[in-house]
Amino acid sequence: MKRLFTIILGAFVSFGFVTSYEIANQALEAATAEELEIADENTPASTLFVSEFTDVQEGNYHYIPIIDLAMKGTIKGYSDGSFEPYEPINRAEALKIILETFSEEDLESFDNEGKRPFQDVPLDAWHSQYITAAQQLEVVTGYDDGTFRPWEPINLAEALKLIMKAMPRYYPVPATEDPFADVAVDDWYANYVNYAKSREMVHIPDSNKIRPAQIMTRGYFAEIIYRLKKFGEGYNFGRATFYGAALHGNTTASGKVFDMYEMTAAHKELPFGTIVEVTNIANGKSVQVEITDRGPYGHGRVIDLSSGAFEVIASLGTGVLTIQYDIISQTE
Repeated sequence: MKRLFTIILGAFVSFGFVTSYEIANQALEAATAEELEIADENTPASTLFVSEFTDVQEGNYHYIPIIDLAMKGTIKGYSDGSFEPYEPINRAEALKIILETFSEEDLESFDNEGKRPFQDVPLDAWHSQYITAAQQLEVVTGYDDGTFRPWEPINLAEALKLIMKAMPRYYPVPATEDPFADVAVDDWYANYVNYAKSREMVHIPDSNKIRPAQIMTRGYFAEIIYRLKKFGEGYNFGRATFYGAALHGNTTASGKVFDMYEMTAAHKELPFGTIVEVTNIANGKSVQVEITDRGPYGHGRVIDLSSGAFEVIASLGTGVLTIQYDIISQTE
């Protein structure tokens, strides 16, 4: 049984963030005065210190992805203790995180022989090594004018392309039809988006529009990285809804009578009797439920919980949750 969130919540919730506070203090004490002096506004957050993230608490949309990646050292926060999850992430920061997460190469081994990889990337810039490596690995090619524009924010389509080009074992999933209502099969990024769809990496609202041109926030970017890594470990992602009093006492698709207070759920295809653990990624709370019914059928919705199960991980007033789930046991 997977218990990742028991560990995470033990550190960040049950003990009132004590563990994370101690880790943050140790990291800050280990930092030299010189490191603190050079940490200015042009230094990427991902090169600073792991902190308890004063602006990332239970209820933040990307709470578990940010905390999990921070604990693994994939992302770090600013020296003032913040992460700024709703601020844009720029191209240089995103590229650094992508390469350190997915590349199997020694990034320090790439040498551009004293030449700038792009005309707007000085050799002494913190991001020069990453951009040089990415250029030589053919992860990036830059713009027609010879620039990389490291400080520009990155949008969703660009981020997906960089992630997949950096993955050593990326197998394209060609789009044979429009992947989403706002992504046509002949768009340049259609195959990248289709791969992301197949790995449940992106948010899919009821409108079935993912807004490929949207500027990536630091929190959403962290969640996309997290989802891709966890999908490979057997987790699934999407949105969860609930049903309750209106159907209480009715017969479900499995033949069982629906009890809104029991820990049950509806899924489109998992065998009846399967036990899954559903986790609200905004707070890390989990519940185990038995699949007894079929549904839901809206875009991006992957599971319908009984109202009793839903209340274990969120208030009913929340309505719709972003969740992850994994199979605990499955009937033959």
